[in-house]
Amino acid sequence: MNTVIALRRLGINVGWMAKLGNDFFSDFIDHVVDSEGLDKSLLSRAPVPQRRVTVALSYHEERAFVTYIDPVYKASADLAVEALEHATFSHLHFTGLTLDERLPDFFDRCHERGICVSMDCQYREQTLDMLLVRETVRRLDIFMPNASEAQRLTRTERLAEALDKLDNFVPYIVIKCGAEGALARRDGIDYHSPAVPANVIDTTGAGDVFNAGFLAAHLAGKATLECLRWGNYCASMSVQGVGGISTAPTLSQLQAWLAAPPQA
Repeated sequence: MNTVIALRRLGINVGWMAKLGNDFFSDFIDHVVDSEGLDKSLLSRAPVPQRRVTVALSYHEERAFVTYIDPVYKASADLAVEALEHATFSHLHFTGLTLDERLPDFFDRCHERGICVSMDCQYREQTLDMLLVRETVRRLDIFMPNASEAQRLTRTERLAEALDKLDNFVPYIVIKCGAEGALARRDGIDYHSPAVPANVIDTTGAGDVFNAGFLAAHLAGKATLECLRWGNYCASMSVQGVGGISTAPTLSQLQAWLAAPPQA
């Protein structure tokens, strides 16, 4: 929910496609959804536990995650296919590389309806050597991995090589580079925006919050470099608290930062 909540705080009317259960964690998430004012029209509940609980082990140089997941009641692809039947949204974002044999055709139908599709990557063992990965990625409007994910996916040793390889599939590539900021390639043109200095407490979820800032700017019709700026600012705010969204910024905070004179 990091990206979803961060988008809502930036003033975007956003819904979340998910299936909650009858367990404590689902009740907690439902309360958070209400408190953040998210659109619940794509949120449903099942009469069984739907726990997806992760412990984040955050260290200065690295992090790890330990996750428990109940048997999946409905996968994200199922939810997306159902949502398209009564879609009122113009942009659909997947928070990780989602692989399902139905998705290539589903993305084609999204485009027929004028729906833009973006996707983060997250850590995945699969690479572009797999046909389904290629057919999924080539149908995205925006692909948003971080640097290590891009290199793993493309099986390259240098980020420039990864970017060149992804350029054969996606017209708009956004790569998060941590302390090095973020870069993008759109229709063959390269962009880079430096990171915004921050007192780093926890980097967990910062990439998700970057996505929210970037997408908020993109939906507002901003140019690529400005989209990167928004994303970097949101990520810099995220890392100053524990967890992805505890210090994710509001729209007023973003506007105040944008209006402030550049620091020397």
